[in-house]
Amino acid sequence: MRICLLSRRFTLESGGIGRVGISLRDGLRRLGHEVYTVETTEEDLAHYFVYSFWAIKNKIPKGMDIYHAITPMESIYLPKEKSVATILDIIPITHPEKHGARMGGSKIKYTIGRTCFDIGCKQAAKCAKVVCISDHVKGEFQAHYDISEDKISTIRLGIRDDFRPLKKDRTFRIGYLGQLDRRKRVELLVKAFVESDIEGELVLAGGGFIEDELKRIAFGDKRVRFLGYIANGNLKKFLNSLDYLCFPTSIEGYGLPPIEGMACKVPTIVLSDSIMPAEVKSRCIVVDDLNETFKDIQNRTRFKGINKNSNYRFARQHNWNRTVNEYVKLYEEIIR
Repeated sequence: MRICLLSRRFTLESGGIGRVGISLRDGLRRLGHEVYTVETTEEDLAHYFVYSFWAIKNKIPKGMDIYHAITPMESIYLPKEKSVATILDIIPITHPEKHGARMGGSKIKYTIGRTCFDIGCKQAAKCAKVVCISDHVKGEFQAHYDISEDKISTIRLGIRDDFRPLKKDRTFRIGYLGQLDRRKRVELLVKAFVESDIEGELVLAGGGFIEDELKRIAFGDKRVRFLGYIANGNLKKFLNSLDYLCFPTSIEGYGLPPIEGMACKVPTIVLSDSIMPAEVKSRCIVVDDLNETFKDIQNRTRFKGINKNSNYRFARQHNWNRTVNEYVKLYEEIIR
């Protein structure tokens, strides 16, 4: 098949969106499909709106069998009868105030962002097929947009096959994996760790708009390390270096980092007010306050209700080969 994938950017710097695009692109190419990609060269919000509402129209190649928008914003100009739109979340619609660094700061930004995203979602609903990454996201999309049940489905995202538990060193270590973004609330993690007496490290893997702010909060604490973006080949080593993964996000469409941690049998700490699918959150250590949790975290050998073996089996259900194959079946159905 000749498949056109459209996204913001196919890079790890674009966070979850980038990782999804890269994994889908590479998986389709391994199966022998011709994959063409369309993306923007800029990351800031203004350029992205120009790209989505104007520039992308002239970048879309003709003669493809399938057009697949990784987010609703790339679906606006697609030939709907042979297009697929993936919905990672609809946070700008349901919780615009939590949408992150790009949209934070003012009600004007919230309004503009929500309006533009709403246009993208309405266009996505016109595609031949709409795919959500969780039943939770599917339910939200159906509640806000007019779409028939036969057009919308759920396909889970995948994780890499090589994620497995490895022997850990002796350094006690708490880690974070993801964008350094307002929505992720990483500042709560850094502040709580700096104020703690933990004899160990806090390692932050990722980059983003609030990195400088987080470094100011760390205030030179040598226990806190900023690692930047971790290359795919080093993710397994990073996760297995941790005693706990901490994911203090306020809201997620799914939440892949906890799943990747489960695949390495590393427990994940989340906050009780975090909004995320129940099948993920219920398998994490749910706490009300990180400061209280960090007071005696080194003395805890386990947390009640966490079954690492069960979580490991759950994580293994997330497989990119399976995800890509499900998309291929969807593409074939559209072509037929």
